Amino acid sequence: MTSNENNKRDSLKPGSSKNSWGLLPSDALESLKVRYWHNRSKLKSLLNGGIKFPLEVPLKPPKGNAVLQNMNHFQKFVISWKAFSKDGCVSEGKGCVVRWERRTFRSLSEQEIPTHLCIHDIASLAGLLGSNEERQLSEWQSKIQYVFDSLSSVLNQNIDGSNKTIRDQELFLALITHLEALDNFSQSDLELLCKLIPQLQQGIGEGCYLRALPVTFVDTKFIEKNLRIIESIAAAHIDSAAKDIGLMTWLDCREKPKDWLLVKPLCEETKKLLGGMPLLRLSSDTLLEFELPANNVLVIENEQSCLALRNVPNTIAVSGGGKNVSWMKAEWLAGKNVGYWGDIDSEGFSILSDARSKLSSITPLMMDELTVQTFAARMVPEPDSVSKAPIALTDKELALFKSLRTDCYIDRRLEQERLPMEYVMKNIASWIV
Repeated sequence: MTSNENNKRDSLKPGSSKNSWGLLPSDALESLKVRYWHNRSKLKSLLNGGIKFPLEVPLKPPKGNAVLQNMNHFQKFVISWKAFSKDGCVSEGKGCVVRWERRTFRSLSEQEIPTHLCIHDIASLAGLLGSNEERQLSEWQSKIQYVFDSLSSVLNQNIDGSNKTIRDQELFLALITHLEALDNFSQSDLELLCKLIPQLQQGIGEGCYLRALPVTFVDTKFIEKNLRIIESIAAAHIDSAAKDIGLMTWLDCREKPKDWLLVKPLCEETKKLLGGMPLLRLSSDTLLEFELPANNVLVIENEQSCLALRNVPNTIAVSGGGKNVSWMKAEWLAGKNVGYWGDIDSEGFSILSDARSKLSSITPLMMDELTVQTFAARMVPEPDSVSKAPIALTDKELALFKSLRTDCYIDRRLEQERLPMEYVMKNIASWIV
């Protein structure tokens, strides 16, 4: 499309037609841009064949007496589409055409009017919409071709024709699915991608973290940042299981820890057994496998409450997990005296229930009616949170939960930090073995 054609098209501002009929060229192009190009889901469907060409845009030609009611708009409607065609914006050779029909209207002679704008392929659509869209499509095509050429020469050497066609189609679909990532790839990113894929094999991680994956030329931060597109390409060109079970599992790589827990030995003996460390950060996955060297394990909802504790014999505290008590299904906990201390509120009882569902022998500390009655004056409001009764509470715990929810006390929450330290230490001393 020439610069004069672009200028002419751009001079037709969107929204120039306010009628219910007679779509003008500027309106049709704006409709196409919004409906297809700016809608990523539909754009991907156009690119991968999910939405079939040709696209036909109804131009809403007039019916009945509509022409007589607005003759000026009718003339503009017909003239603008004739000009649009004559300026070279559409033609059979360009993959676009305006369909015309001869129709008769009352009080008018037979008229030839435009009825549809037909677009036969994605390149024609981009050409109609403008130079930015043409450039964008060209960049996508160039990047896709680079990936195809780079990977086919390495991975398709011993593949027969039919299987190669299937692999290439799956690769194309994978690239279109991750069009946003591809759009942001520089040439150096594409080179890294194509150097990486042939190195990937099932189990190559051997249980390590992703950053330790044994690959050359490619930095592992690139893999971490682009995990999803790498997964799809590996599934398309190496092994479909990479997507079926997930790339991390397929590679045999461990997920990066996200749920760090605070571990504090509460006496000198357990501190020495932890290498003299007064505080540690361990992930849930680590605690599933690593047995803490103490007979008593105290799980505490709030880190500040944990930090306030000291001089508790043969005890290690674990805190900061909040709702994350997944590690409490660890087999080694079955041989320990495990306690849970949280806020007396709906969230605290919900966490206690979840913890008990993983470890039935757990003992709740200071989460009873006596504690509430003793320190009721220190209670604070609780926003509506857990309304459904947790399933793994004892009868007494469930009764207290319901009493809190029905405003039987001054307020609905007694935070663990509001309990005096002498009360806390007395209850912990009664619990330890």
